[in-house]
Amino acid sequence: MTDFQDALNAVTAELTPHPWDWWTTDGTRLRVIPEGLRQDPGDGVVEIQICEAAHVQVTPDGPEYPVRTAEAPGLIDALTNRTEWTTSGGFGEGLTVRPEGDGMRLAYTVWAHDTTGQGADVDRTVLVPEEQRLPLASALRRALDVARGWES
Repeated sequence: MTDFQDALNAVTAELTPHPWDWWTTDGTRLRVIPEGLRQDPGDGVVEIQICEAAHVQVTPDGPEYPVRTAEAPGLIDALTNRTEWTTSGGFGEGLTVRPEGDGMRLAYTVWAHDTTGQGADVDRTVLVPEEQRLPLASALRRALDVARGWES
């Protein structure tokens, strides 16, 4: 029974979504986390969330951009190769990464609730410094692997 429980615990731990977080000096958080919901192949989701510093953002979580597993390799390649990449989620939503100065600008627009609670297009952006570019790509790779594990 212990071998079965150990194997089950290992599989559960591997499939359990764990976030990767990075903070800017002003307190803005960038989070990468697999959604962890059963999806069709290519439709698994890696959530990218930019939550602005407490003095700017009213809620503890920012709106997130859902990157489909079919699109995530393009984003990872752009971060790895320091090139520009853009995808459109439809309905005016989109995600862009591009080289900027000594880093990469990550920006998205999503339909969410603004700080007053009203539905609106919400823009988020963060400049990821060069020393965090490859760790971000690595976090996206790990999240992509987990998200693919939830695809049936």
